[in-house]
Amino acid sequence: MRARHDRPRPATRGHTSGRALRMTQALARILSVLALIAVLLTSGTTADATGTAGAVYTLTNAASGNAVVAFSRSASGELAPAGTFATGGLGGGSGLGSQDAVITSDDGQWLYAVDAGSNDIATFRIRHDGLGLVGRTPSGGTRPISLTTNGDLVYVLNAVSNTITGFRASGGSLAPLPGSTRVLLGQGPAQ
Repeated sequence: MRARHDRPRPATRGHTSGRALRMTQALARILSVLALIAVLLTSGTTADATGTAGAVYTLTNAASGNAVVAFSRSASGELAPAGTFATGGLGGGSGLGSQDAVITSDDGQWLYAVDAGSNDIATFRIRHDGLGLVGRTPSGGTRPISLTTNGDLVYVLNAVSNTITGFRASGGSLAPLPGSTRVLLGQGPAQ
């Protein structure tokens, strides 16, 4: 006597539909992978005439005078020193315990950096020959440690005052957004 599950299963409408659905899903996954491979193979990093593909920025956070350290990035990813640019403010003197202490605007024209020791945000114009300091704006709190941007909006996270404050960016200046400062709940605002 054969067990029922050993017999060939008759093709039913539900079984055929399930099988077709699985085949369609598998085909969709394969096509997605192929499309991703095609994009990766056809997209590349373009470099200008000097071989520079972009820049990398970091912050010294020095208590005696904060600065942005710039590196040019080649198409192959190699970094070369491109200068140190004073923010005009003070760093906190130690690690900030966060990410995005220095960011660029969505359009790539501006760079914003926190000055944790002087409670402000430095704004730089990104130029082909480096950075040009445009000005500094109070962060709206104490010990700014992190920034984010979305279009012409810039937000700063202030660690000691445990607040976030928003600004509207225009032509290199930051104007506080009325009513945007909010106290955050909990410890460790960068978490």
